[in-house]
Parts: sequence; structure tokens; C-alpha cells
Amino acid sequence: MPTRRSLLGLAGLTGVAGLGALSGCSSSDAQVDPELGPMATPEDSGTVTFQIWDKAQEPAMLGIVAAFNQHYPNIAVSVNTTGYANYFEMLRIQAIGDELPDVFWINGPNFELYASEGMLQDLSGLEGMDPENYPPNLNELYTYQGVQYAIPKDFDTIGLWYNRELLHRAGVDEPTESWTWEQYREVSETVTRALGSEQIWGNSGGLAPQAYIYPLIMQAGGQILLDGKTKSGYDSPEAIEAFSFLEGMVADGIAPDVRYTTENTPKDLFNSGRAALHQSGNWEAAVFKDSPVFDQLGVAPLMHGNREANVIHGIGQAMNARSRNKPAASAFLAFLGSEEANLIQAAAGAANPAFIGTNDAYVESIPEFSLDIFIDAAETAMAYPASKNTEAWLRLEELFFPKIVMGEVESGAQELAERMNEVLADE
Repeated sequence: MPTRRSLLGLAGLTGVAGLGALSGCSSSDAQVDPELGPMATPEDSGTVTFQIWDKAQEPAMLGIVAAFNQHYPNIAVSVNTTGYANYFEMLRIQAIGDELPDVFWINGPNFELYASEGMLQDLSGLEGMDPENYPPNLNELYTYQGVQYAIPKDFDTIGLWYNRELLHRAGVDEPTESWTWEQYREVSETVTRALGSEQIWGNSGGLAPQAYIYPLIMQAGGQILLDGKTKSGYDSPEAIEAFSFLEGMVADGIAPDVRYTTENTPKDLFNSGRAALHQSGNWEAAVFKDSPVFDQLGVAPLMHGNREANVIHGIGQAMNARSRNKPAASAFLAFLGSEEANLIQAAAGAANPAFIGTNDAYVESIPEFSLDIFIDAAETAMAYPASKNTEAWLRLEELFFPKIVMGEVESGAQELAERMNEVLADE
């Protein structure tokens, strides 16, 4: 059994202090088979705990449980919802105390930590689970040392949201194809100069890693992680090019600076009709469908630099490797990954389903938005960058991104890379 040293160390970073190191096995180890074992049959009974982090998706998950019980009427599934802000702190406490739920959501930044510590069940033998049903880059995200430990639930990619009325008022055509960086900057400047007196920006700015920073660096030809995830790419020429692009717009007053977006978030600026362009993911659709400027909004493919590049991420659904309810948990997890379950969450508009061929219901849930552009982007998108201790260097990003975009481009990027290399070396 692993020592969980990494889990303990990361728990300390997130405020879970005073927990003793676990270097031995619990007294109940003999009762836990590391193998997946047989799946429950429809006649079998059992209980399953299922932990998620999104209250908005809870109705869809309960709908999936109800559908599962049509097939397995004697297996009780309890859905436990913990807010995202506290979800992974709770998960670490559960892991250290050997109390992980039977089935639970995991994400890219945390996946490798749990997989490397032996907390996730190897799903190679899960009946009905076929990786061919999901985008390869999502399977890659939830694979560790050649073994898949989570089933993709949904996925998000990045697009260019726009306000057609603001663009037209500034004399600019709305985007119909992927713009270049230069076009994005030119349109941002045109709108800001034309409508700035009304406190309207050409673009919403911000420092969102997945939605903004990562795609730009990848479009410049760079990567966030280099040399087998042992080195940071933030001091590369490509990253400097991307950071300089953002810094230049801020310096020239055509995009809001960090101080401004701290009080006026990019999403709020766009949602209230105070920004013409907003680079972000398909998760925004659930917010923008209720926007006061809904009728003015559209979405186009992401802009591109030296190459086209996008980022794909999505929730993974994992099983506790030490679950004492594996037959029932296997049946439920297999159902979560099925076409039927994916269609249920799609029809509810809860998320863009990962199961290939089930996206139409999601696209049609808000026909006014061209949500299919997010589906198309998945074909060539790059997996969300993650390593064993992603959370540690995400905190470094929060510290250094503002300094970089506010003028300390090369020095800030260099220091960020050096600090990140130290974190990666400790993995």
C-alpha cells in the first residue's frame, strides 16, 4: 500500500494540517481485493456512494441514478454533493482516512496524484468500458503509466464568444472563422477606441489558464510542460511571445488590466454587455443563456497564432481502489460511462457529454449558440497540462501571471519557470 506522502504534502498546502503520515496498511486491508473482480448482476443488491461537486448537475446525476435503478433495482446509490471550493480538500481527508467514496468525480489537475498513490481502481477490466467511445485526448488525460483509471464524463474546449451588436456598432464584422492574433488585437482596439467612453472593452481580458493562457502558448508553438513533465515551458520563446501579446494589449489600453478584472471579472464584463470578445469554454453557455444581452451573443472557433491549438478538459469518473462495494460500484460506473447516461446529462443541458455521438442533444439544448464548434475543436485539442502535483504549480501561476501581464514579461516568466521546475523536481 502506498505511503500517501504526496497526498499528505498536498493536503498541507490546502490547509488540511495536523494529519499523521500513513505509511502502513489499515487493519482491514485483508478484506480489500486490489483487483476489480466481477460486476454485480441485475439481481444483486448493494450500496454505492457517489461524490460530485456541482449542485447544478445534481438533478441530471439523480436522473442517471434513476435510470440505473431501472437496470439494477436492488443497488442503492447515494449522491453526495460538495462545493468545488472544498471538494478536493475533503477528498484528501477521505483518502488519508481510507474513507474515499466508492465512485467520485476527479479532474485533470488532481488525477495523477491519486492514480500514482494507488487510490484509483484500474479500469482495464471494467465490463462495457471501451475507450473508443471517448475522445482519445480525454482518455490520455485519465491514463497513468499506460493504465486508464477514470471514465471521461464530459468535455470542454475553448471558443471565441462575441457580442455581435458591439462589433457592429464599432463597424466590425462578427467572426465567422478562426481569426489570427493580429485580427483579434485589431478588432479589440477598434471596439475599445469606438466604445470606450461607455466603459466597453474590445475584449474581456483576464488570466484564465485553461481558457486564455494555455491556448495562446500552444498557438505560439509552445507547451506548458516539457521533457516528460519534468520541466516548465513558461520561459520558452513561445511562452514569452504569448505573454507579450497579452501584455501589449494591456499596456496599450485596449484590454483591461489585472486590477480592473479583479473587481470586474471577464465573464461579468462580457455577460453584462461591456466587452465585445471573450475567449472561454463551452461551460459559459449555461451562464450566457440567461444573460441580459443573450440575443446579441454568438460563438466562433478560437483564434490562432503560429498554429491552431485548443485545450480539452473534462471530468473523469473514478472508482476507489479500496472500495468494499466493488461489484455494485463497477455496475454503476459502467452505467455512468454508457451512451444512455451520457444522453441523459446531454438532454438536461448539464454538460457536454464525452461519449462520442451523444452531443446532439447538448448542442440542441441552446440552439441559439453554435455549440457544435466546441465539439469540432475536440478533434485536435491538446489535453489539459497536468502532473502529479499540479495544484502546487497552479498556485505559482496565480502568483506570477499578474506580474507578467502587467509588464514583467521576461523576468516574471523566468522566475515562474524556475519555481515551477522546483515543484516538478520534487514529484
